Amino acid sequence: MIVNNDHNDGAREINKTKNRQAIIEAGIRIFIDKGVSETTVRDIIRSTGLASGTFYNYFNSKEEVLVAIFDDFAKEIGKTVRDDNVQPENFEEFLRIKLTRFFKFVSSKPEIFMIMSNNHNLVNNFSINTPQIILEIDYLKEEINDYIKKGVFPNFDVDLFALVVRPITDSLAQEMMSQKKIDINKYTEKCINFLTKGLGV
Repeated sequence: MIVNNDHNDGAREINKTKNRQAIIEAGIRIFIDKGVSETTVRDIIRSTGLASGTFYNYFNSKEEVLVAIFDDFAKEIGKTVRDDNVQPENFEEFLRIKLTRFFKFVSSKPEIFMIMSNNHNLVNNFSINTPQIILEIDYLKEEINDYIKKGVFPNFDVDLFALVVRPITDSLAQEMMSQKKIDINKYTEKCINFLTKGLGV
């Protein structure tokens, strides 16, 4: 009997992806419902319907689930923000393109900011320096530095920009999501104003 190992490996990978996604989605639901501090690993496992051993194949704690949630979010948002062939004429236009996409994406994924706003102090401990977030900020810095070298943007402190951009955008995104009517343009311009005036660009 010939066993198709490639087929088995492919099925195994699909199953692993499904299991991990089930844990991530359960984590989002439970963190929103109970809060990070009150959530237990058992709560997450119970919500997935998976065996406890399966959970520990992917994560060692609820904190690792939380980090994975923010990493996955950062990866999605990075693809959305970077996905364009538009060449901005100046730094403000660059920010407007990126921030409009960011706030549109956030408005389509409110659950991540529900976790952040409900568990602000706890979430800050885990979310600031997750690997994917660091990587996405590095991509952004590289892009800006390339435009500075080309003379499209003025020369400014890109490291300072990288330091302040996330706290500002996250705070404004949380504020935007708390409004009855979501106004993406308003918060895009508000964010541009903060960033350009603060950096003196």
